[in-house]
Amino acid sequence: MRACSYLFAATALVIAAGGGAAGCASPSNNPTGSGGSGDSSGTAGTTGTAGTGGTTPTTTCGPQTPPAPAGGANFPFPQHRLSSFCGYPMNCNDADVMTSWNTYKTKMITAGGAGSGLRVQRIENGNDTVSEGIAYGMVFAVYMGDKTTFDGLWTYAKAHFDSKGLMNWHIDANGGTVGQGAATDADEDMAFALMMADKQWGGYASDASSLVGKILASEVSSSNILLPDDSGNMTTDINPSYFAPAYYKLFQTYNSRWSMVVDQSYVKLNACANGTTGLVPDWCTQSGGTSSRGSRYYYDATRTPFRIAQDACWNNEPRAVQYLAKVAAFFNGLGPTNIKDGYNTDGTNAGTNAAVMSFEGPAAASTMPSGTTYANFMFQVYARVAVTVKGGTSSAYNYYNGSWGLMTLMLMTGNMTPF
Repeated sequence: MRACSYLFAATALVIAAGGGAAGCASPSNNPTGSGGSGDSSGTAGTTGTAGTGGTTPTTTCGPQTPPAPAGGANFPFPQHRLSSFCGYPMNCNDADVMTSWNTYKTKMITAGGAGSGLRVQRIENGNDTVSEGIAYGMVFAVYMGDKTTFDGLWTYAKAHFDSKGLMNWHIDANGGTVGQGAATDADEDMAFALMMADKQWGGYASDASSLVGKILASEVSSSNILLPDDSGNMTTDINPSYFAPAYYKLFQTYNSRWSMVVDQSYVKLNACANGTTGLVPDWCTQSGGTSSRGSRYYYDATRTPFRIAQDACWNNEPRAVQYLAKVAAFFNGLGPTNIKDGYNTDGTNAGTNAAVMSFEGPAAASTMPSGTTYANFMFQVYARVAVTVKGGTSSAYNYYNGSWGLMTLMLMTGNMTPF
């Protein structure tokens, strides 16, 4: 195991030997705790348990050299590819990811009501399924080297395509379509997962190319703005949490027009963001104005720092780094235990619930491009999220929080990066 050492008693970033990869940011303490629950529909969560003092970790950050191809996978877990562009928490541990994935599979992934496939169920919402959840599961499965689960989820997605070849966004527990039309965030996550699956196992290039093409045809405007769905009716409002510029740079393999989607995503992101905090609303107009769909940094918008952190950590994208600096400063100023589930974009009028993984995790991701600057914050949030997402037993653990808790652990252990 790679051990990231403390340098003096202060926060430090240790540059790892081999591969030019960054090491782990080492803080001075490690409070942990469980948190409250919430979901992407905006349902308020329950207040979680306050964090308690912890101990210095002794095993950190995974193997120095990724494992060789094995069992049919070219990139077996854990790859732990630490980017030289980002800092990582000293307490990051690949075992946290494996435990959390097993918990997630047990609680969220089922064959019931899935026909010949598998589906991710929202256990807090009548065990229904949304396309977003299928996409999350596919992303997790490809990084964990779990081909059986990946194929089962992709089979389910294809069984619920709409007329444009994109998955209908909402399916009930018995397989009935209750929400027609596609959701762009789910489609782009699926397309990215298929690209990684082709590198992981081979045989998915055609599916990946086809899906990327359908997204471009039906969910990107003629002016290269990412639209929220494939209806053709959503031409005014946009959802900043759908912007995934790191993906679009990979999608350029199929069509160079995606480079213009990258540029427009950053233009619209900054138009919608508060100039001081960097916070974006769930929805805004294409010109950056207020949308009636949701003007607060809430259960959609909370994903934005994570998606932009991918571009910062994978590509050292300067627009991502500049944007995240504001978000990181805001959340670090609050401190891990004071992050609530929602804000006005100027940072006022905090939500009711604290210790919500889907808010804390992406907030920590925003600090990664800052190296050691927010190392203590990163350390604390990682510990808080890990203890909850591994166990899956607290009131903090539901479909949405469990998904974003696992996303956080994957990114912050270096196990979510393009192969």
